[in-house]
This record gives sequence, structure tokens and C-alpha cells, in this order.
Amino acid sequence: MGTSKKYGVIIFGVCLLALSLTTFSAQAQDKIDYTTPKEYRIAGISVSGSEMFDPDALILASGLSVGSSVTIPGDRISSAIDRLWKQGLFEDVKITIAQISGQQIYLNIHLEERAKISSIVINGVKRLDAKNLKEDIGLKEDEVITDNRIAKIKEKAEKYYKDKGYLFATVDVVKQVDTSRHNSVKLTLNVDRHHKDKINQIIITGNEYTYASDSLEKDHNLKQTFRHLLGVSDKAFSDSYIRRKLKNTKEKNIFRFYKRSKYVEDDFQEDLKSLIAAYNKQGFRDARIVRDTFYYYDDKLINVEVDIFEGRPYYFGDITFAGNTKYSDEILSAILNIQKGEVFNEEKLSMNLNFNPKGGDINSLYYDDGYLTFQASPVETNVYNDTVDLEIRIHEGKQARINKVSIKGNNRTNDYIIIRESHTYPGKLFSRTDLISSMNELRQLRYFNDQTINPDVRPNMENGTADIEFQVEEVGSDQIELSGGWGGGMVVGTIGIVFNNFSIQNIFKKDRWRPLPTGDGQQLSLRAQSSGNTYYSISTSFTEPWLGGKKPRSLSVSFYHSVQNPSGLPKGNPNRQSMRIEGASVGLGQRLKYPDPFFTLYQSISYQHYTMHNYTTDFLFPNGEANNLAYTITLSRQSLDAAVFPKNGSDISLSLQLTPPYSMFNGLDYSTATPQERYRWIEYYKWSFKAGWFFNPVANLVLNARFRLGVLNYYNSEVGYPPFERYYMGGDGLTGFALDGRELIGLRGYKNNSLSPSYGATSFDKVTFELRYPLSLNPAATIYALVFAEGGNSWVGTDDINPFQMYKSAGVGVRLFLAAMGMFGLDWGYGFDAPPGRTKPNGSEFHFSINQSLDW
Repeated sequence: MGTSKKYGVIIFGVCLLALSLTTFSAQAQDKIDYTTPKEYRIAGISVSGSEMFDPDALILASGLSVGSSVTIPGDRISSAIDRLWKQGLFEDVKITIAQISGQQIYLNIHLEERAKISSIVINGVKRLDAKNLKEDIGLKEDEVITDNRIAKIKEKAEKYYKDKGYLFATVDVVKQVDTSRHNSVKLTLNVDRHHKDKINQIIITGNEYTYASDSLEKDHNLKQTFRHLLGVSDKAFSDSYIRRKLKNTKEKNIFRFYKRSKYVEDDFQEDLKSLIAAYNKQGFRDARIVRDTFYYYDDKLINVEVDIFEGRPYYFGDITFAGNTKYSDEILSAILNIQKGEVFNEEKLSMNLNFNPKGGDINSLYYDDGYLTFQASPVETNVYNDTVDLEIRIHEGKQARINKVSIKGNNRTNDYIIIRESHTYPGKLFSRTDLISSMNELRQLRYFNDQTINPDVRPNMENGTADIEFQVEEVGSDQIELSGGWGGGMVVGTIGIVFNNFSIQNIFKKDRWRPLPTGDGQQLSLRAQSSGNTYYSISTSFTEPWLGGKKPRSLSVSFYHSVQNPSGLPKGNPNRQSMRIEGASVGLGQRLKYPDPFFTLYQSISYQHYTMHNYTTDFLFPNGEANNLAYTITLSRQSLDAAVFPKNGSDISLSLQLTPPYSMFNGLDYSTATPQERYRWIEYYKWSFKAGWFFNPVANLVLNARFRLGVLNYYNSEVGYPPFERYYMGGDGLTGFALDGRELIGLRGYKNNSLSPSYGATSFDKVTFELRYPLSLNPAATIYALVFAEGGNSWVGTDDINPFQMYKSAGVGVRLFLAAMGMFGLDWGYGFDAPPGRTKPNGSEFHFSINQSLDW
């Protein structure tokens, strides 16, 4: 055979083989009849096209698996494709048939991966600004990038700068293939902020309505007369009033330091909504924004224009009730408190119907009597001229009783500790007031996040009951105290720990130590102070808030021992000076039902034994002993809405501490008695009064007003005032220690104890006003700033009291509450008056405090 024939046979053989393979493949594909679904068993799954992801993970994500059945054609293949698409990682997803053998099928998942970001470069801004921009738009390396994502990056980046006042900022996003890494791109953001645009003027048009033009207006005639006399605009809504209502959009003003004059579209639109709400509140139900725009005034300033359609004010006409059987029309009208002819205020109508934070709404009237499904719907029955008649259609429903009370989220505190603080319990009629009171009681425990306490009420319409689930979030309530203070000419160190949710019954159960036995709501306090050889003190206290477990009656016991040795000499040295004090107290507290559940009564008996040796500082006798056995009764009322940063409520207490009147029966002649004999058993009585109120006038701004008064007096003029239990005013009260029962009264802007005699005062008063604003309400670290003004004074005797003679001060401060450490305070105060012994005002003082009660 010739060479040419030989090659011809080979070529013919190859073609014949290729034809046979093609025929086999066609026959294999011909086995799939797409008009008739057929079920197969998946014998194998392969993955192609993906290099960055694990094939097994991709197969798992598809929902397909070897050994399972699949129908072709069928939904399972398309569902698998959809599942892979939703991963957002691929440009293209295909699932093809690799082979069919009888009832078995082999599948291939082919993927085209999307590129990832290998690096990010931001041009045109400083490094810190670039970092903040990346965080704001959530841009990071190794992120999968798509055209849609690039568009979102551009949109968010430009909004980021527009919100900062760069109204015409542009951001170009450039994507470049990174040849050094597989399937990766470099992303570059070219930022051109242009310049920051401030608002030159806010131009208001359309606010033309005047009450004087309304012939039906009567209530405002006197008001308008005064406005004309003062030369003030007689518009219902003047330009200046409208500008004030635009709280986040302000004109440029060099005297305004708290709000910048930048234009932020989202804030501006919210301001416009608030403006319309203000119009509605004054009866202008038809008010709306016709047009708003901004344009350049010059290169860096813009003008903002707002065109308003005001309409005219409307007034309430006749208000009737329908569907009410529980309460009469007269009672509901009195609570609604809207008179015919009153300006139509939809906000007041809704508030007095549904929820008035100050109390006195119709919804609360029904909800407090168990009508959990109550509804009140105002319907306009007639609108004529400027008057609107209303019918309040009431659905009372049935009274609901509480079926079950449960707790969710308490991983340390036992359920019964929470439930016993609740005013809601099974079998009782549902009451919204009880529910709110229960929330306040839980806040006062300080075991939970104030902001997340949530009662989930689940009514059961079939049997007329309701289940309540209190959802709480535990926070650390134990506190560690590590501090140092200056007092008595020495530095005093303090170490202490307070377990606020202790459980004494589990102290011997190893499995309940986490790391200490907790959950029963008891308080255990351990504290030690020392300055070396000159002073040391140890104390402990324990409180059981529910003695017996059935009623809110608390039992408190405490013990302490302290020694002051000003000389620093060791025991046995005849020149050693010392005062040793041993003390103990036991107290019982009880919550009262009357006049309301916020009242508590606390009674205690305390005893201190004083032993003086060569102790001459501020005392009438250097050697000897004194005993102080006293009974204290305190009536208090606390209705604060939070434990750490209250916004509303009050805290008031009146206390009397007294000893037996020994001089009436001990037969001692006090005219000839020595100081040791006179004060062997101390006698006195002591009044203390505290009152504090919290108000929330706007947003998170809180006004706190406090007043405090104390008077120490005697039964017998021959005995006189005792040298113990006296008052020392001035400074922050952080003197490190307090001997002889003294009370330290802080007054910022002055030095510690500088406003009282060296031997103490027998009476004092103090007034404080504070404005507080929270910087963080995180329960683990609550921070708020404050400004204060306060005044006070102390006097040697009650005959010297002059409440109008005060040392005054003002200043600023900040508070940091750490759940594990307590309250830290830093204040700067300026004393406007000269302290005793000085001729010039005290001036500037800084005050630092740790767990000191500057609130009083």
C-alpha cells in the first residue's frame, strides 16, 4: 500500500471514530425528553469555573446532594441555580448534565466568579476622612464587587458629604483589574467635595394668615392687640417662628455655636414635617408645603425657600360619644378636656384619647379597669365653615384578667425576684398603670437595662384573659470601689465591693457560684479604708429586701470598726492619740400602700461606742468613752422612671433620728458635770429633709431641682449640742473618711468643709438646680453632662439660721456610671462668695468624686 493510501485510511478511521462518538453523544442527549419529566438518582456532582471556593461547600449551598433524586425537567435544578445566585458571589451560574447512565445522572455546576476588591484608594480627602467614609459606606477589601455595588458606593459616598454640608460633592468610582491577584480589582474613589455650603437665608412665603382677618376669631383678639402695641407681626405664623421650628436647618449666625448652618436634605424634610405638625396643632388642618428649594446666593452660601399653603384654622364643635356603657358621657367629656370652640388640635385629641404621659386619658381609664381590647375612634360627622363636629365611637369589649406572668432574658436573677416586684399577678384585672409601675420597680433594681425592659402583653379573646411576659436584659450590678481621697491631712485609700444581687442561701452550693452565688436580690457590702498607721476602717452590711419572701419588708444589718491615730504612734506608746469606734445597726423597711405604692417607711436602731485616748482634735474631752444609741425613722416617696439617669419623677424623704433623753432621768447635775460625764451617753434629735424633682422639658434634656435641710438640736439646754453627728459643708464630700457620725454636705465651687466651723455645724440648708444631657445611655457605661447652680450655708446654732444667706456657685460637670464601678464625677465650680475667714470670692474649684452622692 502506498504512502498516500496509508494516510488516507488513517484519516478515514479518525473521521469514522469521531462520527461514532458524535452519534453516541447524540443518542445520550436523545435520552432526555423535555416534554416528559423523568426521575433520576444523582450519582455525582462536579464543580467547574470556581477557584476561590470549596466545591463541597458550593454543592451544599446548591441544595443538591449525591444519592438524592431529581426530576428532569423539574423545579429542583432551577431552585439550585437560584440558591447559588443568592450567594451574590457569581456572575453566571449553570447546571448541565455531564452523563446519564440508566437511572443515574451526573451533574456539573459551572460558575463564573465575581471579582473581589484587592485594594481601596480614596483620593481628594485626608486620611482620617477617608477612613470615616469607608466605615460609613461599609467598604472593605475582599468584598465581592458588582456594577450595582459600585453604583451604591457612589450614591452613599456623595450622600456622606452632602450630609456634612458639601451639597455638590461628587465621587467617581474607578474599577481596575489587578493583574497580581486572580479575579481581583483595584477600587479608586476620586472625591471632589467642592466647598462647604452654608445657609445664608431661609425665605418663607405663603404664611399670610392673620387672626385679625378672621371674623370668627375671638380668643386671640387680646393677644393681637398686644402684638400690635409691641409692633410685632400679626401673622399666625411669623417668619421667625417658622425658622425656629426648623430645628435642624439654620441660617448662618456667628452667635450660634451649638448648631451649624448646613443644609442636609433628610433633616430638612423632617423639619418640614415638624412645621406642618405645628400648623396642625394650631388648627390649620389644610396646611401643606407647596414648594421647597435651595439655590446659590454666592460662591459659598445658599438660600433656602419654603412656600407654604396655610389655609385657615378650624375649631372643635360638638363632641359626642357612642358605644360607652361603663362610663357616662359626662365623665368621658371631663377626661377628654376639649371644649366647643377650642382650636382643633389633633395631637391633643389623640393624646387625651389614647395616651397622655401626664395621665388623664380615656384609654387609661378603661385599660386600668381591665378593658384590654378597648378602642376609641374619633369620626368627623360634620364639617361646616371652620367647625368640626366629632363622634367618639367606643368599643369597650370585655374585662380581661391576668392569666400568666412570665420572665424572659434573666440568666442570673431568679424569676420570683422579678415577679415579686411586679404589680401584675395572675387573677388580677389587667391595668396599664400597674404595668408601668412594674416596669419602674424593675428599673430601680438596677439588674436590667433600663432601655430594653419590655412587657409583652398577649390577650386571649376567647376566655377574656391576658398573658404578660416581661422581657429583660441582664446587666452587671455588682460594683467594685478602688479610690483614694484626701482628708484630715492624709491620703486615704479605699477598697470595697458591693454584691447587689447576692444569694446567701446558695453560699454553700458550689454549682451556684458564677463567680458568686447570685439571683436572690440581696445586697452584701464589704469595705476597707486605710492611710497606714494613722487611720483604718472596716465595715460590712447585708440587706434582705423581702424578709420572709412574701411582703416587701427589708432587713438591713451593718457593722463597722475604725481607728484614727493622728500621731501615727504604735500601741503602748504613752503619747499615742487615738479614737476608736465600734458600731452596728439593724433596720426594717416597708413599702406602703397608702397614700400610694411609691411610699416607704424605714426604721432602724444604731449604736456607736467611742473610745478616746489623748484625742484633743475638736473634742471637749481627750480621754474617755461615749455611747450613741439612736432610733431613726424615715418616710420617703420615690417615683423616678430610671435608676441611673431619671428623666421624670421625684425623690422626697423626711427623717428623724433621736436618742433617749437621758438628762430627764439619769439624775446628773449638768451644771457641774465634766465633759466626760455629760457625753457618756449622747442625747440629741436630728431632722433631715430631702426633696428632688426631675423634669423632661424637651428631648433628652433633664432639669433636676433639689432641696435639702438638716437640723441637729438638744432636749436640755444645760446639756447643749453634742460634739457628734454634726454637719460639714463645702466641696465634693470626698474626704476619705467620716468620723464621729458627721455628715458631709457637698457644695461645689468651694473647698471641702470650708463653709462650716472646724467643730461642725448644727444646721444647714442647700438648693441645687441642674440641667443634664445624656451622651450615652448604654447601661454598661452611662455618661451625661450637666450644668449646675447651687447655694447653701451651715450654722453653729439653730438661732443663727438664715435661709436667705447662702454661699452661691455655678459650674459644669460630667458623670460616668460604670456598672462594675459605680458613679464617677468630675465638676468645675466657681464660688461667687468669700468663705469664712476670707475677703475675696472663692473662685474656681475642681471636684472629683467616686460613688459620692453629689445628687444631694
